[in-house]
Amino acid sequence: MTKRRLTYLYTLAVPVVLIGGIAGLLNGWGGSAEKGLVYDTAAVTRGQIRKLVSTSGPVRALVTVSVGSQLSGKVEAVNADFNTEVSPGQVLAVLDRKTYEAKVAQAEADLGAADAALSNQEAAMNKSKAVLQAAETNVLRQQGLAEKRLAPQLTFETALRDRDVAKADIGVADAQIASAKATIAQRKAVLEQARADLDRTEIRAPIEGTVISRTVDPGQTVAASLQAPELFKIAQDLSRIRIEAQVNEADVGAVAEGNTVSFLVDAYPERQFEGRVTQVRLAATELNNVVTYTVIIEAQNDDRRLFPGMTASVMIEAARRDGVLRIYNDALRFKPKGEAANARGGQRDSRGGGDRAERQIERLKEELRLTADQEKAIREALRASAGDTPQAGAAAMGGDERRAMRQKMQAMMEKTLQPLMSDEQRPLFEKWKQGRQQARMVPVYVVGGDRQPERRMVRAGIADDQFTEVLGGQLREGDLIITRAREVK
Repeated sequence: MTKRRLTYLYTLAVPVVLIGGIAGLLNGWGGSAEKGLVYDTAAVTRGQIRKLVSTSGPVRALVTVSVGSQLSGKVEAVNADFNTEVSPGQVLAVLDRKTYEAKVAQAEADLGAADAALSNQEAAMNKSKAVLQAAETNVLRQQGLAEKRLAPQLTFETALRDRDVAKADIGVADAQIASAKATIAQRKAVLEQARADLDRTEIRAPIEGTVISRTVDPGQTVAASLQAPELFKIAQDLSRIRIEAQVNEADVGAVAEGNTVSFLVDAYPERQFEGRVTQVRLAATELNNVVTYTVIIEAQNDDRRLFPGMTASVMIEAARRDGVLRIYNDALRFKPKGEAANARGGQRDSRGGGDRAERQIERLKEELRLTADQEKAIREALRASAGDTPQAGAAAMGGDERRAMRQKMQAMMEKTLQPLMSDEQRPLFEKWKQGRQQARMVPVYVVGGDRQPERRMVRAGIADDQFTEVLGGQLREGDLIITRAREVK
């Protein structure tokens, strides 16, 4: 064999040997043997977690008013078109006024007739008063003559009768005057209604805004019956808009007023708009056995690029954590075959209650911005309660004991901080408490010294599509946790 051929074979052999060696190392990394299970791992890192709720909804103006007609008639003029900026009281359209002008003239004539009838009744009243006065004078005269026996008694009685009749006539005249006054009031009301109808022949803008819809043309006949026909639709102040997003019942619990929102519309696919949740409506909508709730989102629209009716693809930021310990979601889904994990895993971490308390204090300092006096008070309360804490440490405790210790620690911190917190810190503390209540204990697995999965218990917080927050437990930054097991043959 020539020297050149030997050199060629040696050149081929070296890469083969290297590749075989690297493959052997890879098969042995985290695996149980050359043939068997190989565990893929991922490091515990720090970073940002955003819990997002995806949905969609139409873009609306903050206030949209439908302008209709209370009257029927032919449209004589239309003074506003699409996109017209209008102000309150501006005439948008005019109906035929002839019929309503005639009604006003008739009502005015009826009122004049009622005024004349009142004058007639008042004159009748004056006449009745004069008759009564004459009758009373005659009664006095006849009474004197009857007492002196100069006139017969019958004449005196006739005078009394005439006086009583005159009084009755005054009562009748008084009633007729009251009736005439009531008729005048009625005629005035009819006149006011006729004038109001005449005024309504001019369709006016009720608010300041932009006409976004017009459904009437000159010469068209408007028929107002049980429901006023819509002629115009006006959107008020398009510099601000709202989105009526439909959120599934499974996600609505995470949405609250004040959540930040980002959304896109098809008209501007490369531009992201920002908004904020202003209302979560309690009324549910059920369609095909799917229950959703309406979430109102408000956003600025200073450049008027967002039009009413556009469909927005919405991402609601229900929660956000920056610089937190996090693990891949795949690690939470991994389970060893037959749960044959090493039971020692739950006891490998020797960190006790003291370290846990320190981590709680550091977290409170960051989230509540504790003052030096508040931090000192918590530490003194911890030292005072140290005698009640078991000395064996958290590693030797069972699950119920650890939960009881956590609850005791939280109750102690709440009792200590309540009288010391400012008004700004109280909502932050309630948010911290809510986060603690929503946390859950979950197992994850690391590769142990015998290359078998060992279980570690962690307290998980919020999650996004890729990561889950680690609030506490038996993991540190940089630890490698198992995300998947592959079988190598």
